[in-house]
Amino acid sequence: MRHRIAAAAVAVLALGQPALADEFEEVVESALEAYRAGDPTIAREDLEYALRLLGEMEADMLVGHLPEPLDGWTRQLDDVQAGGMPMAMLGGGTMAAASYRRNGEEFTLTLTANSPMVSGMAAMFSGMAGLGGDRSVRIQRQTFAVSEGEIQGVVGGNVLVQASGRAPIEAMQAHIEAMDLRALADF
Repeated sequence: MRHRIAAAAVAVLALGQPALADEFEEVVESALEAYRAGDPTIAREDLEYALRLLGEMEADMLVGHLPEPLDGWTRQLDDVQAGGMPMAMLGGGTMAAASYRRNGEEFTLTLTANSPMVSGMAAMFSGMAGLGGDRSVRIQRQTFAVSEGEIQGVVGGNVLVQASGRAPIEAMQAHIEAMDLRALADF
């Protein structure tokens, strides 16, 4: 347990987010104090809160992988999810999304990371090309399934990339191509 706390503290310090890092450190220290005082209930509550803070930091980092809008497009970042209720339905994980708009066209690009369901989806997406008219495309050596109004693929075995909406598939694909999928695979 102490090794996990120490590793988490090191990860927070490496993230360069001092306000959350300071709060994280205070909460972890509070948990240790409660533990040393023999109060496991308070220690657990503090650690659970510290994990939520780490989830928020991860979500902020995941947002950084969303591409800037291409020429003529605008981007609106959506609220991020870090292990909240929507992510609980997928077995946990972190989610980031942005909506892209241009002249009445719109699509949402969503990244879902570190969810147990994502690794199971990887094989499904790579094998979808022969099913029901779907096809696959390769983007930066990653396979994505393409169907009407949607592109989906799993990067690095742990990040689901989905683009869907009322926009040409080519526009969605171009935005995905603008991402650094190699860096995303390391998330």
